[in-house]
Formats: sequence, structure tokens, C-alpha cells
Amino acid sequence: MADQCRFEILVKTGSRRNAGTDARVSLQVSSANGPTLVIPNLESWGEMSAGHNYFEKGDLDRFGGTGPCMPSEPCDMTIKSDGSGYKPGWYVDYVQVTQLGIGSISSMTHLWNVDQWLATDEEPRLLSARRNGCGFAAAAEP
Repeated sequence: MADQCRFEILVKTGSRRNAGTDARVSLQVSSANGPTLVIPNLESWGEMSAGHNYFEKGDLDRFGGTGPCMPSEPCDMTIKSDGSGYKPGWYVDYVQVTQLGIGSISSMTHLWNVDQWLATDEEPRLLSARRNGCGFAAAAEP
């Protein structure tokens, strides 16, 4: 079984009109090689105060939990909304994931600019956004 690492996740909801959502949000994150962190209900990892309403306009929400350690920087991310609830459309500014190191495993952070609606009534009319930053830093080195 793979070592378990602690993950800290930040999700920034945009400040646009009706940017917030009550929909269920899921997140998948992986490195270029290795296991995938799958969180079917991100709110269940919530670390804000009791009674906090997640994914509201302009908010920066914090989440945390444990999952399989990644051997290299998390670089591939998919965030999804199930499109449910009152005003299900959601504008996501960015997602940041930090794997806290243990033993010989380093701490690593990646930030993905999403800048996209997860909605069926706003372009691009998708309930998910995938951002893959794997290999770009290595490719840029001489």
C-alpha cells in the first residue's frame, strides 16, 4: 500500500455575478506518474468553521485530508460539479493542491488557473474542467 500523505487544497470561487454554487463538487488530482487522489465530495474535506457555506461568490475555501502520496508534483487536475442545487452554475478562479511531505517524500504544491464556469447555461457549457500541467516545467528546461 502506498504511503499516505496529507493534502491541503484551496479553491477560489470567482467574484462574478452568481458565481457561487450549492452543487456537489468532486476533485481528482494526480502527478505525471503515480496514484490519483480522488475526492468524490470535496465539501466532506472542508476545514472552514462550522456552518460555513462553501463555494460562495468571492470565497477562498480550505480543504484537507489524506490520500496516497504522489512521487512527483501534482500536475493533472479535474474539478467537477454535479449541477445540482439552487443556482448550480459555478465560476472557479483557481485550485491549489499541496502535498505535505513525510519521510523522504517532499512537500509539493501546484496551482491551476481554472477561470471557467462549471455550468450548462454558461460557456463552455461543461460541468467539469481539466487542467494538465504535467511536463511543462521539465520541457522548458534547456
